[in-house]
Amino acid sequence: MAVVIAVPAMAQDSAPAENNAETAAPEDAIVVTGSRLRGVTPFNSPDPIAVIDPNIASKEGKFDLASTLQSSPIAAGSTQITAAISSNFVTNGGPGAQTIDLRGLGPNRTLVLLNGRRAGPAGTRGGVSSFDLNVLPQSIAENVEILKTGASSVYGSDAVAGVVNIKTKTNTNGLELNGTVSVPFDGGGEEYRVNAVWGKTFSRGHILVAGDYTKINELKRGDRAYLACPEAYTFRPDGSRADIVDPRTGKFMCEDLRWGHVWTYNLIDNLRLDGPGGPNTGLNTSPNGQTVLMQFQYPGEVLGVPTYGAPSFAGDFGMPAGWFPTGYNTASLAIQNAYHPFVEQSTIIPKTERFTAFVDGAFEVSDSLELFGEFLFNRRKTYQNGWRQFWNFGGTSDYLTTFWADGWQGDNLLSPTAITDQSDSSQKVDYYRGVAGLRGDFGGTSNWRWEAYGQYSKSIGRYRTQQALQDAYDTGYFQTASCVGTVTPVSGKQCVDMRWLDPNFLAGQLTQAEKDFYFDWEEGKTVYTQKSGEATVSGDLFKLPAGAVQIALGASIREDRINDVPGEITRAGNAWGASTSGITAGKSLTKEAFGEINVPLLADRPFFDNLTVSAAARVTSVKSTRASDGLSDSDNGNWTYKLGANWALNDTIRFRASYGTSFRAPALFELFLADETSFPSQRTIDPCIQWANNLALGNISQRIADNCAADGIPSNHSGAGVSATATSRGGIGNLRSETSRAMVVGGVLSPKFNFLPDTSINISVDYFDIRVKGEVTQLGARTIVFGCYNSDNFPNDPLCGLFSRGQTAAPNNIAEVRDQFVNIARQRNSGVDVNVNVRHDLGKLGRLSLTADMTWQTKRLSQLLPSSPVEDDNGEVGSPRWVGDFRLSWTGTGGTTLFYGMNVIGGASSLQEFLDRNGDQPCVTTAIRGTYCPKLDTKAVFYHNASITQEVGDRFEITLGVSNIFDTRPPRVTVANLTQNTVPTLGPVAAVSQYGFSGRRGFINVKSKF
Repeated sequence: MAVVIAVPAMAQDSAPAENNAETAAPEDAIVVTGSRLRGVTPFNSPDPIAVIDPNIASKEGKFDLASTLQSSPIAAGSTQITAAISSNFVTNGGPGAQTIDLRGLGPNRTLVLLNGRRAGPAGTRGGVSSFDLNVLPQSIAENVEILKTGASSVYGSDAVAGVVNIKTKTNTNGLELNGTVSVPFDGGGEEYRVNAVWGKTFSRGHILVAGDYTKINELKRGDRAYLACPEAYTFRPDGSRADIVDPRTGKFMCEDLRWGHVWTYNLIDNLRLDGPGGPNTGLNTSPNGQTVLMQFQYPGEVLGVPTYGAPSFAGDFGMPAGWFPTGYNTASLAIQNAYHPFVEQSTIIPKTERFTAFVDGAFEVSDSLELFGEFLFNRRKTYQNGWRQFWNFGGTSDYLTTFWADGWQGDNLLSPTAITDQSDSSQKVDYYRGVAGLRGDFGGTSNWRWEAYGQYSKSIGRYRTQQALQDAYDTGYFQTASCVGTVTPVSGKQCVDMRWLDPNFLAGQLTQAEKDFYFDWEEGKTVYTQKSGEATVSGDLFKLPAGAVQIALGASIREDRINDVPGEITRAGNAWGASTSGITAGKSLTKEAFGEINVPLLADRPFFDNLTVSAAARVTSVKSTRASDGLSDSDNGNWTYKLGANWALNDTIRFRASYGTSFRAPALFELFLADETSFPSQRTIDPCIQWANNLALGNISQRIADNCAADGIPSNHSGAGVSATATSRGGIGNLRSETSRAMVVGGVLSPKFNFLPDTSINISVDYFDIRVKGEVTQLGARTIVFGCYNSDNFPNDPLCGLFSRGQTAAPNNIAEVRDQFVNIARQRNSGVDVNVNVRHDLGKLGRLSLTADMTWQTKRLSQLLPSSPVEDDNGEVGSPRWVGDFRLSWTGTGGTTLFYGMNVIGGASSLQEFLDRNGDQPCVTTAIRGTYCPKLDTKAVFYHNASITQEVGDRFEITLGVSNIFDTRPPRVTVANLTQNTVPTLGPVAAVSQYGFSGRRGFINVKSKF
């Protein structure tokens, strides 16, 4: 969506014809993003500045700031945190949050401003750190300016990748009413919006009052066939499908998480089928000692695979009628249950309601003094329907006399795995922001101006979650007798004997008593406050032959506080399968002083129509204090600077360049996160479990198998027993600020041709290169362990030092994983932005406008730790090398506007990552699946949008349109086996934000003015 312009801030393609390249900024022009000097405009800025017009976005069917900003090429080259992504994956800001990430460097490294002032974060849970785009509706925004390079010297911490400045409406006179309906052609995900803006300008100021209500219906996974059953989507070398066919349906089997199984551990090699020679002479269902999944044949099913005979010796395995072993060959793998109706009911896009009130005003107390202020309130309510697995452990009834294992025999351990829909969550976030200040000049003929303001923002986020209870789980763990009549020690509930081996229970058919006993709701609360004050003064220092030397000086102070109190269940350590965490609380105090200068060196000379150089510098000191114990850490004297130049040869050609440094102080949650202890299952984090069998199945690579063997892990290591302990905590005292360098070099061409009268053409090209060092991150237990065994530097990879093995009676089990926030080595992103803007006056036939906005990524490098290999993600799925937006509009003299837009996501491929894991082999050969090759690339995707807008009299405007005209679906990728971590998936499609989930959508927007 973003369009880089070389002229004073014009709308993308709807500016009046008189706004052309020769229009100079007025002397009292508003300060542009990226500078605090009035003489700097998008026309002469050394940095590229994109201007987004929400009116144009609405003609594409984008009616909220999140979809408008996240689809701009500067953002679309990387996966953004959308409501769908945050509702299905763990992200900072909590479920339902939506943020903006420029250049793929992370939302924490993109600074968002409201009317030129830092906007406080909003969201839920301890990871609140970025501005939530839900806070401000697009109906209140006049335009958005995006500074497309680092700017810490101008704005301070977080402005590493760039700055997004949302400018609200101020010049409204009268009442404006607006209503929007945006409805997918298929059900689910409908959007409804109504808003009103009233404003009045008068001789000494203005006032504006706005309100907005937005409702978005839930989009469930089952609402779209292309989000449903996640087939493996693998291919044979000849191009034919290699997926296994489920004989019950005659279709390719689903490859989601398994449900309704009993994981049976092979302890004495007693899992052999009967054969022609009698009992236990047939096929060994556990040839390498692997765990076998037992599955029940439900009424109406015919699984078509053999089961075990009666036990023939002491300790031989046996189970009740109706159960069958699965997964040991192709036929038994084909009938494994892996897609449940609960999954179809899970949320893709959450049910959402947003309420917003906004007030803005200014009043000239005198000719030299103006009072101004803003107030914003926003409430967001979101709800997600979820599902989850849950399981327990025990032994057979005659081995460990497990209470719930009647009819199960043999010297075996059992782990029944059930499914439930008792895993919902909801959020309510109230956001307040107020600004009050004074600005003016020094009177007389002085052109010096000053401004001072104070700002306060507060986010109060309440989040409710359904949890499985640890003390309820404990009652069934190796249970030997009925628990009825006892009370659980933490939740205080009357114990209920759970039917752990009842097939209906495993299929999710729990009684209400079982649900009430095993699950409960909890509510947590996150409060984030930000208080800041800033004072600036700017003016002409002295004059040179080419113009006045301008300077700006200022100082600011800011206090940020976070207080996240998880729900009682979590704080008590009673949330099964979830982290135990405490209160994350602390504050930071940031003090800054800054200055900026702009020097015109040459003007009106041959080859030097104008040559201006600029410089900015800032010093920042941060003190952080943890609330729990008063521990403090200071990071003082952080200097950042920027140098820039703008050289206009003539009216046609202009060059620009800037180089500067930025930094990011660690976010509050990165510093103060209370110790979290989680207990991940061995089988979810350890790739060495049954590594020989998993290698044969194609579930792990040869490298992982070799490293597991080199570590002394037996090929049939079962991973049975106690879960691992993963600990994570904030890094106060150890973390340092991130640092970065950014360079931009570009130019603007504004040619004029005699054969194209009444035509303006602007073409801009900019090369950017941003390098970040010492990024703060948390790796995750699974990433640490998998990364170690997948390393070609095993066992010397630094990740291998972050976990240990060895538990009582289980020396090969993972004991502990240490996952603290750390400064990783570096990240680099570089590329080229290109913008073309053509406008032609057709006289009586109206005006024609064409824009093209494109970004090429040339490098996207990252290095996890100093001794880790450098990884290049450029061109992988989720990080395409090229993205582009193209728009054509015609505005007639009769108030009719025709619009056509095309958003293009370039092709991408994650195949190289797979090849690196698989010894450069494009296919995998296994005994069960045969030879199959993954599909890990996506072709270029084109989204076509069109609308017609008609003015009706002087008061009404109606827009009718269709977005995603050809119902383009998100691309499918392979989801099975080795590839499950190569490309993130949501069902069978790539889970990246560039591709929409809701399909073709029709919309109508009605505006009225009174």
